[in-house]
Amino acid sequence: MGTTRPRRRGDRLGQEDAEVRSAIRFAAIATLVGVAFLVVAAVWVSGCDGATTDADSVACGGPQRTVLGLGAPAIMMGSGLWAFYRTYRVWRAEGTWWGWQGAGWFLMMVMLITLMGVPAMIGPILGN
Repeated sequence: MGTTRPRRRGDRLGQEDAEVRSAIRFAAIATLVGVAFLVVAAVWVSGCDGATTDADSVACGGPQRTVLGLGAPAIMMGSGLWAFYRTYRVWRAEGTWWGWQGAGWFLMMVMLITLMGVPAMIGPILGN
């Protein structure tokens, strides 16, 4: 008669796991999307020189510059929160959760770094 072994618990550090690969892939893609948005927004806003013309007024208004400045940090924050949600879901399923936790903290750190670029993008409208 065979005996069943109890399910092994633990975080399985050092072992390859599909959840860890998924977390790394998610963090890399989210970072690339956020940084790409930041670069495009910076290039778009760089055309604003104080005196706006009709051609570049789409990006030079106060609300538009604010949205362009806060877009990359919002992408990073949303991605980080999603990674923390996945951490909880994988933990509840007794899977390898620590990869998602690391992805969440990495994305929150990148959010703080991209947040430092916001005053440069919306700076001229803050003085008004």
